Amino acid sequence: MTEKTPPGPIESIAGSPLPGQTGTDRGRRARLWMGLLWGEWLAHARMMLIFLALWLLAMWVLPRFTHPLWALAFGGFFAVITGPVFGGSDVMGGCEEYAFSQPITRRQRFDSRLLFATGWLGLFTVLNLLVLYPNLADLILSFFVSTGVATVDVRRPELLYGTVFAVPLAALAIGFTVASLATTRAVAYTAWVWAALGSLTGLRAGLSLEDFLWDRLNGRITIPLLLFTAAITLGIARRLYSEKEAGRASSPLRLPLSGWATLVAAAIGALGAGLLLSWFVTSYFRSF
Repeated sequence: MTEKTPPGPIESIAGSPLPGQTGTDRGRRARLWMGLLWGEWLAHARMMLIFLALWLLAMWVLPRFTHPLWALAFGGFFAVITGPVFGGSDVMGGCEEYAFSQPITRRQRFDSRLLFATGWLGLFTVLNLLVLYPNLADLILSFFVSTGVATVDVRRPELLYGTVFAVPLAALAIGFTVASLATTRAVAYTAWVWAALGSLTGLRAGLSLEDFLWDRLNGRITIPLLLFTAAITLGIARRLYSEKEAGRASSPLRLPLSGWATLVAAAIGALGAGLLLSWFVTSYFRSF
């Protein structure tokens, strides 16, 4: 009598019972999501460890040369860089067609990567706030006084609290969306430009409206606008990704005419992001 071998992970996922069936449906679903998240960790563990080391370095080095609250900008840097990597890893690796052939659905793949990315963004945000929390109120007051943000009411610093997470989340959403829907490596590799440009555009629009309506920055428009942008962008991307077909990303990395057009557009986007950043600095900061 031959011994029956247990099914492997792929067979277990493919043979999962349909929704509504009794048995171990919840257990199978839990193991599926644990496997998806574990796969994301294995794929991006080195990058996450590098960012952890950079965060530790920023916590030790930045306060010695500049205001400690600039450490909160680490979340934005993390979101701009990692959003396209999480969303477009299959396109960048040239294995999207193979990934789509697996029993995992596109929405499950999209949701697991988004959950992994936002989880790490939330972790870095919480760590930043925990490190600065004992002196956070004094740091905020000294930051406003030293940089000359005269239009912010220091008695209600909700603007800074909200933008610490809202701006990086918008950048992560835009970069993740562009890279996940890309069909070529050139688009996926330049998604960080649109992440920075989109988040800074939303930030400027919100600040300008608040300054026009109330002559001060209170976060009543900026934070909802950025959160709404992130939610709408990810919702549309999730729907489109579920119907996406593998593109030309599996071909060798080349620069045809469309690739050069992508690079030119990315350069223009980077210039726009730089102009927006310089406008923000010159408009709200007297000196560093």
